[in-house]
Amino acid sequence: MTLKTLLIVSAAAVTITAAAPAHAGSYLSLEQYGWGNSFGSSQNGRRNRLTVYQDGARNHAIGTQAGKRNRVVIGQDGRWNGANASQYGRGNIAGIAQFGRGHTAITSQDGNGNAIGVIQAGRGNHANVTQIGRGNVSVIVQD
Repeated sequence: MTLKTLLIVSAAAVTITAAAPAHAGSYLSLEQYGWGNSFGSSQNGRRNRLTVYQDGARNHAIGTQAGKRNRVVIGQDGRWNGANASQYGRGNIAGIAQFGRGHTAITSQDGNGNAIGVIQAGRGNHANVTQIGRGNVSVIVQD
């Protein structure tokens, strides 16, 4: 290969790399320490962030994000907890914590700039929140 050919091929590779669309910049972080935990997710859009923790046993979490700059943080810790967070739109944030056992949290956000926080401590609490529109804020704390 001549120097001229090498330079042309290198320039073409750099051009193709620079012209390729950047990854949407969405982020997923997952940790599961116990046994029998499950997780599923779908991210469509740009700069969405999904963080899950789980620790205990037989916890399950589902996160669905479509849009831009949405954020979900789940948690859990005990056992037999279930969390499902869905976000459609821009700039929505949902946090779910849960700690004990047998909790269920379902959150749905369809719009822009909505915020949900759920914390459930002891046993058997259930939370279901739906936000449609813009600028809604919901906080649920149970023991």
